[in-house]
Amino acid sequence: MSTTFRSDRAAEAIRAAVSKALLIEVHDPRLSKVTITHVEVSRDLQNAKIYYTVLGEKEDRDAAERAFQSAKPMFRSKIGEEVQLRLVPEITFRYDGGTDNAMSVEDILNSLPELKKSDES
Repeated sequence: MSTTFRSDRAAEAIRAAVSKALLIEVHDPRLSKVTITHVEVSRDLQNAKIYYTVLGEKEDRDAAERAFQSAKPMFRSKIGEEVQLRLVPEITFRYDGGTDNAMSVEDILNSLPELKKSDES
C-alpha cells in the first residue's frame, strides 16, 4: 500500500508519533504490552493502517484492540501535532499476526525429528 517516497516518510513519522505516545503519554494498562510494528499509508495520505503486536495471550490482544478503539481520537490528535501533513489521516489499528506466524513455524521446525538429531550432534 505504501508505494511512494512521500507516503513512506509519512508512515515512518506516524509510527514514531504513535510509539512515542504509547511510551510517554498513554497510561492504559491494556496497552502496556503493545509494540507498533509498522504503518501503511495510502498514496493520497488520507488513510493509515497501524499494525501492532502484543506480548501475551489472546485476552491481552483483545484488551489492546478495545483500548486502541477507545483511544483512537487521542492518537489522531497526537499524529496531527507531531506529523507535518495537511490533513490528519483516518487511522485504523490492526493486529500484526506475523510474529504469531513466525513462532508457529519455529515450533513446527523444532518438532521435526530430522532437526532434533542434527541439533544433538
